[in-house]
Amino acid sequence: MKIAIVGGGTAGFVSALILKTSFPNYQVDIIRSSKIGTIGVGEGSTEHFTAFMDHVGISAGELVKETDASFKSGIMFQNWGGKDYLQNVHGPYTVAHLGMPMAYAKLIGENADPRQFVGDYLYENKTPFMKFMEERPNETGVSQYHFNTHKLNDYLTNKAEEKGCNVFDDEIIDIVFNDFGAVRQIKSESHTYEYDFYVDCTGFARLLIGKLGAKWQSYSKYLKMKEAIVFPTPEEDEIPIWTLARAMDSGWMFRIPIWGRKGNGYIFDSDHISPDEAHKEVQSYLGHDVEVAKHLKFEPGCLDKPWIKNVCAIGLSANFVEPLEASSIGTSINQSFLLAQRLVNYNTSTTNRYNIEVGAIMDNIRDFIVLHYITKRRDTEFWKDVAEIDIPDSLANNLEMWKQRMPIADDFTSYTKKILFNEYNFALVMNGLELFDNNKIKSQYENLPQEAKDHTDSLCQQKIEFDKIKAIPHKMMLDLLRRLV
Repeated sequence: MKIAIVGGGTAGFVSALILKTSFPNYQVDIIRSSKIGTIGVGEGSTEHFTAFMDHVGISAGELVKETDASFKSGIMFQNWGGKDYLQNVHGPYTVAHLGMPMAYAKLIGENADPRQFVGDYLYENKTPFMKFMEERPNETGVSQYHFNTHKLNDYLTNKAEEKGCNVFDDEIIDIVFNDFGAVRQIKSESHTYEYDFYVDCTGFARLLIGKLGAKWQSYSKYLKMKEAIVFPTPEEDEIPIWTLARAMDSGWMFRIPIWGRKGNGYIFDSDHISPDEAHKEVQSYLGHDVEVAKHLKFEPGCLDKPWIKNVCAIGLSANFVEPLEASSIGTSINQSFLLAQRLVNYNTSTTNRYNIEVGAIMDNIRDFIVLHYITKRRDTEFWKDVAEIDIPDSLANNLEMWKQRMPIADDFTSYTKKILFNEYNFALVMNGLELFDNNKIKSQYENLPQEAKDHTDSLCQQKIEFDKIKAIPHKMMLDLLRRLV
């Protein structure tokens, strides 16, 4: 089979590498235009990036060195109307890893300090030092990263070429269809390309999938964010080990620390603030001038059918919610794995199933992002409006259930196992926003059979023991990795 990846952003190279690794005998070409820049709003991953690294053969040390990457222990939420909290932490040193939901129930019922849900050293900007790293730098115990998007794309380009992908610098300007409505050829000013299958990674242009009748399903009735300004700032003495998500007057601001600099952005509702006003608010908060590198507009949502005939849209071509929780790259990865599973001898039933699965992925992301805005903040017009916005029925029904008990894995059973966010993620955000009835959660733990209660207590004790593991400053760990490779 001959496959064309049209578009050369992160989604394009991720899909190319997954498909080429899955099918070494397939011809996988990437057609991208150097005239079209990388959006690069977010520079963070979810833990799904590790599955991608393992699949295509990328070591943690090499990633850190080549892309100026840093570790991402999670997201530190500040000023969202409740207590500040660290969310989405994964690794061998968290309650999430040791046991859930009852370990959480025990801590929530005790009104535990947010630090109790993760390792204390994460709040101290440290990371566990594992002796075997000196011999096996790929095995860091870290599952999430921050990176320089432009360096990541250069690095993935080289990896794709090493695996045998052809990379063409060309701009597609025309599409030719066959008698059955599938894409037969794509054309630039000087060349005609013909393939069996096409992956549309052209971003918001949706160059191929848009011509096949796919329709955009907007999330704007649930999510108010429409615009973003993006700006870099210099590196400080230490490199934080988490993404910062700080609620602002009309949205929220992110800080993504990597080696050598920080990437920042203000995601806002333009009904309440202009780009210039957002710029001024950022400068007022930071206490110094910043230069806006990009101003972006977007509509949160997804395609109703990302796979039609012989075209599959992946990345921004298929969906975009907003940068909160850095779901974009993880979605591209999971979409690409699903495509690889379904590509051989595909038919209409195959594509229908894929579209249902991707729809379930997007419903999960939408609900998780909406959850973050169910806050107690009412101090600005934006936050007052947010309090009145619609909540998807699926989330509303789950919240009613979770008032009585902790989220569990069975609550997330759907048409796919590829959802990005599970009971761990939802529980931490709900606890951070103080959405649980702590007394009911406490009773859930207290009503456990003694054997189960003893097991839960043991897990929490193990977490305490993990906290005693040798930990070193985050920047020191990155420096070690960069020198080991």
